Amino acid sequence: MQPILLTFALVLSPTAFAQSVPVQSAPIATVEWPKNDAARNVLGESLLNTFFAKQRAKDAGGAGQLLQTGFQALNYQGSIDRAGELAAIAGAGAGTTKISDVHATRVGDALIVTCLATVHETVGGVKLPTDETPRMSVWTWVDGAWRMAAFGSLNMPQTRPAPGAPNSAGDSATNAIGETLLKSFINAQVNKDLTVFNAMLADGMQSVNFKGQKLRDDLIKGADYAKSETPVFAAIRGTQCGDLTIVTCNLTLGQKIGWSTLPAASAPFMVVFQGAGSLAKVIATTNTNKPV
Repeated sequence: MQPILLTFALVLSPTAFAQSVPVQSAPIATVEWPKNDAARNVLGESLLNTFFAKQRAKDAGGAGQLLQTGFQALNYQGSIDRAGELAAIAGAGAGTTKISDVHATRVGDALIVTCLATVHETVGGVKLPTDETPRMSVWTWVDGAWRMAAFGSLNMPQTRPAPGAPNSAGDSATNAIGETLLKSFINAQVNKDLTVFNAMLADGMQSVNFKGQKLRDDLIKGADYAKSETPVFAAIRGTQCGDLTIVTCNLTLGQKIGWSTLPAASAPFMVVFQGAGSLAKVIATTNTNKPV
């Protein structure tokens, strides 16, 4: 008797086959950091010019590609989230922009870029001065491109009006995180706990205030010399972009720094922290308060 051969055919559907084979996603390009200060400045200038070009063109869609989800901006009116910033770009835009004195530094995976800018812009129906004023921006490499986490502008009317409320309520848990970080930082300065204050400032951090673009050593000297009143915090908003926590508020903090006196009047304030909890470091600040 001849043996009977049984043949089994296993039929896999295309879907089953696809599920059985791991799908490799395309690698995300890693960032190649500039090798020196000059190259970082060139990169920073290019990023800012790209952003300002989107503003001029009222290209909210293009600007949206540059802004991270947790983005916050700060101007003399107060803080604004990503959606509010894009709406402002689509609705108003800006005119000719000229930037100078670009200074870019690296802190961890963040690129901090400050500059002086001359911009023909209207905010809230008010035409602002075209004098050179400082700008601050923070960028990180996300999904294969440089994208902005925070932006601060010191352009404002000659007489700075009282700030308004933030345009969004934000997330309560993130707001609470931001409040803890912010108060630790400000109170260390006000209470002259300079050891703690100094330790919270990252190497490479930058700040913009009424005196212009400032570095870490400038803030340390200012904290040492300043005589500060009791701070009052209002409208604190916290957002997160990766390991960055962007915190904005309306801060009342009267100070005497040398021959300059900052009024005890509410003024928008921004701090960008890198890291979490007691390990968090300040990498950028924007202070809109100025002498009367």
